[in-house]
Amino acid sequence: MGTSQAYSGFSKNPNWGPLSDSITRACDDGKISTEKLAKITSRFVNLLGGSNIAGRGGSKIGGKSGIRTAQKIGGFFGDISTVGFSQALVNSGFDYDGSQSPNDLINHLLEYCAGVAATIDDTAAKEAERQLLCEILAEAKDFQELERNFQEKIEEYGIEELMVKYYALYIYEHLSIDFYEKLIKDKGKSKCGNLYRQLKDFLFEKVKNISRNSDLSKIQWNGEEGDRMVKNIFEDTLKAFEGYEN
Repeated sequence: MGTSQAYSGFSKNPNWGPLSDSITRACDDGKISTEKLAKITSRFVNLLGGSNIAGRGGSKIGGKSGIRTAQKIGGFFGDISTVGFSQALVNSGFDYDGSQSPNDLINHLLEYCAGVAATIDDTAAKEAERQLLCEILAEAKDFQELERNFQEKIEEYGIEELMVKYYALYIYEHLSIDFYEKLIKDKGKSKCGNLYRQLKDFLFEKVKNISRNSDLSKIQWNGEEGDRMVKNIFEDTLKAFEGYEN
């Protein structure tokens, strides 16, 4: 969670006020209506400039770091599918000597995929990646269990659906960074926590059917093909939340 103070420069954006108003009002509700949650996410997409612009990396507010990180994550997942877990580790620059823990790999992948979080967009991308990887990590105690977890998740969901889930977390993190600290101060921890729990559930529910179940295991993720694919997936994800602001 971050601070809305870092977003003070965006307050001049005409789409900032409606977004701020909708998320502040929703925080007062116990059970938040689907309509209100849809309005929040729709207005966030408007703030980014719309799915067509933001989805292709053209927004000045967010998207670029999310796309860049998604491309690296997709590459790692793709390597697991095509060359196996051990070689995927090597390709990512991780030198496994038997002494490292699964958490060491997660930390490595955070730096490999997201890098240093120098901006708000970087922070949102990195935290979204962290949440996705920690879900895969689960209770893995060693690399054998971690390998099985990665393979099972890729087999169960497919790389495309995992990318969609990553982008849902990325949107969630942006909304957290924007408003969490101010809402805690103005509305209290309980109301704020209630809002964000329902918001995350809403985001995941909305993106359930976005994936086209494409076979992305042989995509050249580090080139134009991978760049185009992660942008297509991001744009499709954003479109799921558009058109509810009125």
